[in-house]
Amino acid sequence: MSGFVNWSGVHRCRPAAIHQPHDEAQIARVLAQANADGLRAKVVGAGHSWSEAACTDGHLMNLDRMDAVLDVDHERAQVTVEAGLRLKDLNERLADEGLGMSNLGSISEQSVAGAIATGTHGTGLRFGNLSTMVRALRLMRADGQVQDITQDDGPLFDAARLSLGALGVVTRVTLQCERAFRLRELAVGMPLDDALEQLPYWLDRHEHVKLWWLPHTDRAMFYAFDRTDLPETVGPGTGGPLRDALEVALAQRWGRTEVDLMAEVDHWVNEHLFDAVLKAGARQPRLIALLNALIARLYFIDRQRIGRSDRIFNLAMPPVHREMEYGVPVEEAPGLIRDLRALIERQAMAVNFIVEVRYVAADNLMLSPAYGRDSCQLGAYMAQAPDLDAYFAAFEAMCLNVGGRPHWGKEFRAPSSELKRHLPRLDEFAALRQHLDPGKLFDNGFLRRIFAQHG
Repeated sequence: MSGFVNWSGVHRCRPAAIHQPHDEAQIARVLAQANADGLRAKVVGAGHSWSEAACTDGHLMNLDRMDAVLDVDHERAQVTVEAGLRLKDLNERLADEGLGMSNLGSISEQSVAGAIATGTHGTGLRFGNLSTMVRALRLMRADGQVQDITQDDGPLFDAARLSLGALGVVTRVTLQCERAFRLRELAVGMPLDDALEQLPYWLDRHEHVKLWWLPHTDRAMFYAFDRTDLPETVGPGTGGPLRDALEVALAQRWGRTEVDLMAEVDHWVNEHLFDAVLKAGARQPRLIALLNALIARLYFIDRQRIGRSDRIFNLAMPPVHREMEYGVPVEEAPGLIRDLRALIERQAMAVNFIVEVRYVAADNLMLSPAYGRDSCQLGAYMAQAPDLDAYFAAFEAMCLNVGGRPHWGKEFRAPSSELKRHLPRLDEFAALRQHLDPGKLFDNGFLRRIFAQHG
C-alpha cells in the first residue's frame, strides 16, 4: 500500500512509510526511526473516520496485527485488549465469554483505539460514549516509554481516553463491560413534527433512542432499544413488503431463520438498492426528493425484533457517504431540526441522506462533545451531490450558534478559535500535549487545525 485513503474517499495521504507492528517493541522502533528522520508518526485503525485524523506524510502505523484479547475479568466484567482489535471481533469474543458492551454505535468496523480516540458513541442519555467505558490504557510516548494510565492519574486519564492520537500511541485498553444481554428494538414511523414533540416522552421511556428524518419527506422514524429477557425473534420479521419478500427468499435459499437474517437483508438493500438510488440522485439532483420519498415508503417501516445486544445496536454497513455531526445541548435539537428543514426548503437544496438524532450522557473527558452536559449528537449526512458543501456549511453554522461541539471522527470546518470557545478544557489538553510530546512527533494537519491557537 503506497498511500492511505479514508472510508469516504475524501481524505488521502502518501506517508513516507507504512508499518504494521505486531508488538510494542516494533512500535518503539518506528517512533525512533521517525525521530531520526525528522518526520511525524501517526496511527490508523480501520480508517473509518470521515475526518483527516489519521493522515500524515511521515510514518503511518496500522495496528491490525495487535488484536489479541489479553485478559477477561469476569468478576469485574472487564476486558483488556490490544489496541488494534476491531469492535466487531471484540463483540464476538465478549459473547463467547458471556459479556457485552453496554452501548455501541451503528457499526463495529473500527479498532478499539480508533473508536475511543475520536469519541465514537451509541445512543442513550444514561450512557456515555465508548471512551467513558475505558478503565485503563497503556500509552507509548514519543520517547518510546510506555505509561499505564488509570483514573488515579486524574487529568491525564481525562485526556488520554479521548486523545485524537495527540498524546502518543495507545497499545492496550481495559474496557468496562457487563453480563451479556438481549435488546428489544422498536421502530415506529410518524410525521416529523409529531416525532419532535414526542422526543421527551421517548427519552424518558426508553434506554436507547435515536431518530431519523429523511429530508424532502415528512417521515421520521423512532428507534428505541430496551433490555429484555424475552427470547430472540426468529423467522422473517415485520419490516415491510420489500424486507419481508427478501427475507422469505433468503430463508428458502439458505434455510436461515435466525434473528440476524434481517441484518443480511439490510446489507443487501444498502449495498445494491440504496447505493443505486444515491448514484442516480448524484447524476440527476432534481430526482432526489422523489427518490427520498420512495426510500421512506420502502424503508421507514414499523418493526420489532429481539436479539443479542451488539446485533441490535449495529446496522448493516451503509453505502459510501459523508457525515458531519455536532454535539448540541439536548433542548436545542428540535428547533435545530425544524430550522434545518426550513433552510433546505428555502434554498431548494437537494439532500439525499438522513438527519440522525442520538444522545450521549455527560462526561468529564477534556475533548468530549458531551463534556459537562448531556448531549444530543445531531448528524447531517449526505452522499456526494452538488449541494453537499452548502448543506454542511449551513448545518455547522447552526450548531456552532448554540454551542455545538464537533464529533472528531466526522467532517467539520470550524476554526481553532471557534473550538476554543466551545470546549472548556481545550487549553488544558493543549498544555498536557505540550508536556507529553514537546517535539510534536504525533502532529499532523488535523491537529494543527484544532490547536492553531496554541502554537
